Order: sequence, then structure tokens, then C-alpha cells
Amino acid sequence: MNTKPQTLYRTVKLLLVIQAMSLLTACGSVLYKAEVAQGNFVSKEQVAALKPGMPRLQVADILGTPLLVSVFHADRWEYVFNLKRQGIETPSYKLTVYFKGDSLEKIDGSNMPTEQEFIETLSGNKK
Repeated sequence: MNTKPQTLYRTVKLLLVIQAMSLLTACGSVLYKAEVAQGNFVSKEQVAALKPGMPRLQVADILGTPLLVSVFHADRWEYVFNLKRQGIETPSYKLTVYFKGDSLEKIDGSNMPTEQEFIETLSGNKK
């Protein structure tokens, strides 16, 4: 039995696999990268609906579940949102609501976009 053709076949097969892997690795920057949305998007319209004195339950109905609720700061809810898109710089948004007891005391945060502005940012049709 001649083992040289089998050895040659295995060597060629290994070289083809290595070459295919190197081509795929070289094309790694061309492959599609998924968009990553993290957090809770809060629109300008939602923030406008908040009024001092609202109970926590009503604030949660308007804004949704907060991203961060600290055990050490039970009277503060954090709403943070960012979107990572390939090749596009997108801002991060942060909204903090403060409570005194069960009622909303104050709102602090960056300038939130309207729902329409946010949709335009996603679709790339920003005017």
C-alpha cells in the first residue's frame, strides 16, 4: 500500500482549509455587523408627559422600567440609551428621575430627541 498519495492528499486538503480560513479572516471587516441598542429609549414627548408629584407607578407607565435602580439610591431612577451602528456616530442619552417618597420630585437629563427625530436617525433620513 502506497501512503505517499494519502499524505499528499491530506497536505493539500490542510492547505486548502488554511487558505479558506485566511480568506474569511481577511474579509472580517467587510462582514455585516449588527446594530446594538442598549437601554431604554425615552422621547421628548414622554419627558413632557411627566409632572412633579406623579406617583412612581405612573412614571413607570410613561417611561417604562428603568435601566438602573440603585439599592443605595432608591429615590433615583436612571434611563440610559445608546445605539451602536457600524460607521455611524450616534449620541447616548441619559435621563434621571428623582423621587421624594412615592412622588416625582425632579427630572434631570440630556436633551432627548422627539420620536420623529429618533426614527429619522434610525432610517438615515435626517434632514
